[in-house]
Amino acid sequence: MGDFYPISPLVGITNTSYAAQAGVMDEKWAIRVVRGKKIIAEKTMNSLDLESMVGVIYGHARIEGLSRHSVAMCAGRLMQFARRYQESGICPNYEIPDLVRSDGTRVGTQTSAETEQITSSDASLPTPESVAETAEERSFAHLGAVPKIAPLGGKDLWKSCVNARGHLVVGMAIYGGGLPEGHLEAMFRRVADNLIHEWGRSGDANDLIRGFATLIQSCSDENQIPVTSGNDVTIETGTCQLLRLARELDPEMKHIPRGYPCAFHEELGRRIAELTGVKIHINTSSTGCRVTLSVE
Repeated sequence: MGDFYPISPLVGITNTSYAAQAGVMDEKWAIRVVRGKKIIAEKTMNSLDLESMVGVIYGHARIEGLSRHSVAMCAGRLMQFARRYQESGICPNYEIPDLVRSDGTRVGTQTSAETEQITSSDASLPTPESVAETAEERSFAHLGAVPKIAPLGGKDLWKSCVNARGHLVVGMAIYGGGLPEGHLEAMFRRVADNLIHEWGRSGDANDLIRGFATLIQSCSDENQIPVTSGNDVTIETGTCQLLRLARELDPEMKHIPRGYPCAFHEELGRRIAELTGVKIHINTSSTGCRVTLSVE
C-alpha cells in the first residue's frame, strides 16, 4: 500500500476526540481518521463524494450516539480542500508531526517553521461547525426553576425570528458550499419550492407576490414602499440583518458561498416571476436592497 499524502489539515468532529484528513493514496482519493495522535485508519475511496467520506469516517469513529450530521459537517469541510486540490493539483504540506500509526511508526517530516505556517493558516480558516461557538462547548449553571417568560411582540418578536432565519440560511449556505457541485443550489431550490407551495395554497398568484414582498421586508427593521405614479412597486430596505449575521459568523466571508444569503432570495424571485409573469428585479448592497416589481 502506498503512503497517504494529505491534501487538507485535520478537521475535528464536534465534541469528540476524533478528526479526519482528506488525502490521496495508491492514486485514489483517501481519508485518514485520527483519534488524538493515533491514526485509526487510512482508507481509499473509488470516487470523491461526500457520502464516501462520511462512510469512512463514521465507520471508524466508534462513539455511541455519534451524530451523522457532525460527521457530515467534518466531511463537507474536507471536501472543500479536496476540490481545491482537484482544481490546482497543489497544496501546502499538511502532514502533521507525531501522528502514530497502529504499528508504532510516526509520520510527519516538516520543519518547525512549516508546522507554524500551516497551523497559523488553518487557524484563519474555521470549519463550518466552529464558525460560531456551539452550545455544547459552553458551560451553563443548572437552573433550579424555570425563568419567567414574557410574551413577545413587535420588534422583539421580529428580531428573534430574523435571527433564527439568518442562522438557518447562513448555516445551510456554509454546509452546502462543502458538498459536491449542484447540491447547494438544489437545497435552496427545495426551500424555494416549499415557500411557493405555502404562499400559493389559495391558487391566487397575488398571494405569491405578497408572500415574497413580506419576506423581503422582514430582512430589515428599516423598510419602505415609496408611492409612485406608475404601476411598478418598489420595496426599499435598510441594513439587512441576514447579511449582518453572515458577517459576524464569517467576517472574511471565506466559507459562505459567493452571493449568499442574497442569492437565495434572487432564486426565489426568479421562480415566482416565472409563475406569475411579474418582473422582479433585486438590487442588493451593503446598506440594504431595492426590489422592484413590475408588469409590462
